[in-house]
Amino acid sequence: MYSADFPQFVAACAILFSVVIRWLRSGASWDAVAEGRATADVLRELTGILDLDTLQETFGPPRLEDGVFPVTRREVLRQRTGLGYLFGDRWLDGGSAIIAILAILPIWPIWESQMWLDILLAFASAYHAAGWIAAFRLVRRS
Repeated sequence: MYSADFPQFVAACAILFSVVIRWLRSGASWDAVAEGRATADVLRELTGILDLDTLQETFGPPRLEDGVFPVTRREVLRQRTGLGYLFGDRWLDGGSAIIAILAILPIWPIWESQMWLDILLAFASAYHAAGWIAAFRLVRRS
């Protein structure tokens, strides 16, 4: 590894760290939906619908005793917006993880594909950066 590889290595490590955090966070949210305890915060994170009134129009009112929305996984997936995908999607995050792992492993000289790997790494980095910027917007709303 020489000095030109160091930025790619750092970017790949940052993407892998981001993927792990996002998988943990979204996994807990999907578990809440599966267990029937999806609150407004959980639905905001999964769907990208930040306004409570729009959330209530979409899924109906929450139960009065605990504020839980009676929704299913299919209903949440159907109402997902682009912002919801930025907060985390298992397929997009998984693809980013594969790109990051390929960038770290020293196999690109064999395939002569460093240019393609750098482009894919840049797109994965942009996706994760946009997701964290969007997540800061979600935290500010809570």
